[in-house]
Amino acid sequence: IINGLGFCSRPLYLQAQFFDSKPIQRFLGRELPSEKISDDRLGRCLDKCYEEGCDKIFAEVSSKAALNYGVSRKFRHLDSTSISVCGEYETESEDDFKLVTFGHSKDHRPDLKQFMISLISSQDGDVPLLAQTIPGNTSDQTHFKDVLMQLKLQINEGESTYFVADSALYTSKTLPEISDKLKWISRVPEKIKEVKAFEQETDVTDMIEVGDGYSTLEKKSDYAGVNQRWLLVFSEQAKKREVKTLEKRIAKELVKAKKDIKKITSIQFSCKSDATVAVEAFVKKLKYHRLKNVIVHEKKVKKGQGRPRKDEKTSYVYSLQVEFEKDEDAISSEMNTKGKFVIATNELDSDCLSNGELLFNYKNGQQSVERGFKFLKDPSFMCASTYLKRQERIVALGMIMCLCLLVYMLAQILLRTQLTKLKETVPDQKGKESERPSMRWIFQVFEGVHLLLQKVNGRTKELVLNLNPVREKILSIISPRFEKMYESTG
Repeated sequence: IINGLGFCSRPLYLQAQFFDSKPIQRFLGRELPSEKISDDRLGRCLDKCYEEGCDKIFAEVSSKAALNYGVSRKFRHLDSTSISVCGEYETESEDDFKLVTFGHSKDHRPDLKQFMISLISSQDGDVPLLAQTIPGNTSDQTHFKDVLMQLKLQINEGESTYFVADSALYTSKTLPEISDKLKWISRVPEKIKEVKAFEQETDVTDMIEVGDGYSTLEKKSDYAGVNQRWLLVFSEQAKKREVKTLEKRIAKELVKAKKDIKKITSIQFSCKSDATVAVEAFVKKLKYHRLKNVIVHEKKVKKGQGRPRKDEKTSYVYSLQVEFEKDEDAISSEMNTKGKFVIATNELDSDCLSNGELLFNYKNGQQSVERGFKFLKDPSFMCASTYLKRQERIVALGMIMCLCLLVYMLAQILLRTQLTKLKETVPDQKGKESERPSMRWIFQVFEGVHLLLQKVNGRTKELVLNLNPVREKILSIISPRFEKMYESTG
């Protein structure tokens, strides 16, 4: 974990090199030659973690940590991400455990195999409360259901806990199975007809403004047989973005339609009905445009040379002439849904969970998991690249990655809490005083601190160099324990 939080871009097999220049005794409280820290030992450690049960280890550590640091677990945000890897990772037989495999890539790298990490994070400080390394082809819909079914058994009666997830949670199979004891918050998928109708039929002027460019409107629903509250949300900023995207789609469709219709208008059809069928098939592909002034031209076809015989049947071919126009009704209907989305919860008591809390805890809180994934995928994070052959060790490595995230977030909470409590600030990256610095920046502030070992008359002095006033202030604010770690001795 110390190596992982070093942000040194070193792969695991260079662990010994990382610790070669570090005061191990101060980190671990005991002497340990750097050569004793090796990739072989690390591999054996990962094996033991896997045998013991990585999910169990992480759950126990994170549970105690959240309790010790007073992390609120009222809102728990669930999501997953994929981590792409290079290499084949072939298994000996079809029945073997397959962690690394092809699946839906959230990194947009369908050419690479992957494994996935699932997190449940607290909204309070983005602390990971549960972490799992799962196969790369796992579906969010089935995984979210399985996780919440397991957690349902651990929720005590009367405990005010809400599980928050994206629309993958909201399925007709999952909701009835988890709703009897567990409280959830989820975005409702746009593909549900009732959602589309709710969005299209509701005018923004009928909604209640709640500030920051948001307006809301509540309604009751019994989708999938579960009594729930739906909250229609309108965002001015989101509408501006989505309208721009829609306008680009409309323009793109027109360019493609003009190109495709040229192919059809160049064809000579043997009968009028064939031309009509071709036009109808083409129109079905258009979403934002329609045809106008569709003209079918009829032309006689002369067979052979010379004057036609009196009894010879006249043959005709048919061609099309077409003009386009925007389908204003279709565009207006879709435009009315832009900037809108629906959040659902099975918490029917608005005194326990108001509409304002519902919106805030979905919209802002769900970002807590995304920030965790951003940390895990940071290129300078030690584990961002995987150099392991055994899939069991990758499972354990995933746990170590999430333990790094746990320590990082708790350290950040500790520092920010102390700064607020003492009404203190520290300089941020721009030199401005801040009460909420990132721990990543604090790590950078401490770059350049060295330990000098001096032997004088047979005694060894340890001098900590480059402790400037800012660094000393940070150490004193966090805890006397850290001040002691940076003291000179001898």
